Amino acid sequence: MPRGTQSLEMLRRIEVRYNLPKDHLKMKLPHQGRAARGHHPGLSVGPAELRRLAWHLYDDFNLRSATEQLENVTWARTNVISKTTDYRRYQAGTIKEAFGLKFHGFGKEKRETSRRRCAPPSLTGEMKELVRFKTGTLTEVGQLRNKKWGEFSANQKIEHFGLFLGALSASPTSAIAGAGVPVSSLTLALLVFPSVWDWYLSWRERRRGFFTVWEGNMLSAILELARADTGWLWQKPELANRLHPIPDLVELEDIARASSDWHGQCAAVSKYASVRFAEIKEVARVHRDPFEPILPILEADNPLAEYRKITEEILRRIPDERRYPIQAAEAARSYLMLRIGLHLGVRQRNLRELLICPKDTTPTTERRLAERRCGELRWSFREEKWEVFIPAVAFKNSGSSFFGKNPFRLLIDDLSGLYDVLEAYIDRHRARLLGPASDPGTLFVKTTKRTSSTAAYDEATFYSAWNLTIQRYGIYNPYTDRGAIKGLLAHGPHCVRDVLATHVLKMTGSYEQASYAIQDTPETVMKHYGRFFPQDKAAMAAKVLNKIWEVK
Repeated sequence: MPRGTQSLEMLRRIEVRYNLPKDHLKMKLPHQGRAARGHHPGLSVGPAELRRLAWHLYDDFNLRSATEQLENVTWARTNVISKTTDYRRYQAGTIKEAFGLKFHGFGKEKRETSRRRCAPPSLTGEMKELVRFKTGTLTEVGQLRNKKWGEFSANQKIEHFGLFLGALSASPTSAIAGAGVPVSSLTLALLVFPSVWDWYLSWRERRRGFFTVWEGNMLSAILELARADTGWLWQKPELANRLHPIPDLVELEDIARASSDWHGQCAAVSKYASVRFAEIKEVARVHRDPFEPILPILEADNPLAEYRKITEEILRRIPDERRYPIQAAEAARSYLMLRIGLHLGVRQRNLRELLICPKDTTPTTERRLAERRCGELRWSFREEKWEVFIPAVAFKNSGSSFFGKNPFRLLIDDLSGLYDVLEAYIDRHRARLLGPASDPGTLFVKTTKRTSSTAAYDEATFYSAWNLTIQRYGIYNPYTDRGAIKGLLAHGPHCVRDVLATHVLKMTGSYEQASYAIQDTPETVMKHYGRFFPQDKAAMAAKVLNKIWEVK
């Protein structure tokens, strides 16, 4: 089948010769979901970048002028591939500087780059003690605990403290401009010194240019750990024995004072953190606006209908399964990711860990799902519909009043041909994606290759899969006329929650009903999810008020 740029040019000439509509023959090709081959940008574009750019370039790119080629490549780089927002540009610059420390031995570990340094054994031991204290079912005899961490909170705190300590130990002459503390001198006991916190907060402000919620969250963490009676640091005075002097940060007299009055030192850092928290809260700015990539959708009168255009674009370009079985399976997976995500409104982890129970298989018990902390897509013989069942403990906000300790159960109706695609995916497509790899049991699986270690998605790969779907089918490309929505930017699965909450708000004006769509509370929707513009509120009120003028 024609795929090269030269072949597609010949196809265009045939259309012109026989006076056919533009792309009349091209749209009859059995695989609409792949890029042309044979582009020659010649603009410092390497092979790896060209593979990502090819989808977004003119089919007749090679015949275009240098100005048009540069304009096309620049647009694709800016609006699709990367660095699409201020925060992404900041992140792209800082991610190259791997200064954080990594801790081994905490169950599921993220794939780490070799540039990140390992924490020393003594510091790793302290971190294990802290995590055991905050995550254990019961505390050890003699210890008191105010709040327990879940798996997500524990992993987050490990990551955040790794960045804190990594900044302290980074070289002052490097691009990171750290404090130069020897790695062997690092200990969690440093957290009780206000001077250390003052250095870190100032470093964060210099690095980003302003304060954000991040700094407030870190101060909240030390308030929790240094709290009288129940804080982990409060109950670990022996940590003072691991302190060493650090020029301009921790002097010998500071260590002596902390050793002689550990509880007094904890009280001092708590008082300091309370004052700093209030000060930072007044000036903190939002750097990552979660609404920015999806503003064209949120500003639409019907956000959900606008997002639906992406799923329709996927179906329009799904390849012929008989000729391209793997590519058809990948397109079906992309379609179902968005469709199931839009029906459920759950967080990324709940969606990617969703198990699949075929019709001829006995569903997993609630107790077993609760142990695994995941949900399941299963067939309801009573309702004769597919349903999603997720125990409350599988949710990040399992203690929310939304659940009341009851499981989440949602029947998914057969709308817009959903069941046809879903059952074809379960029966045929999913097995093709798995290949010879072992089945993780989840609904969504990666396309396995010889080098694949597992078919299960993790947080990063699931985000990438969603992001790529948006790049290919969601973002309207004026150069190729592909994509569904003008002005859309690449984003991940969490944005679906913003779309659903905003859609319900625009339709009903109710924060309570919007919270039902994403399994949360009205307060959370008001604070984090709903993009309810003043003009939307005014228009909704006007509909009620204008009725009086309709009476004759």
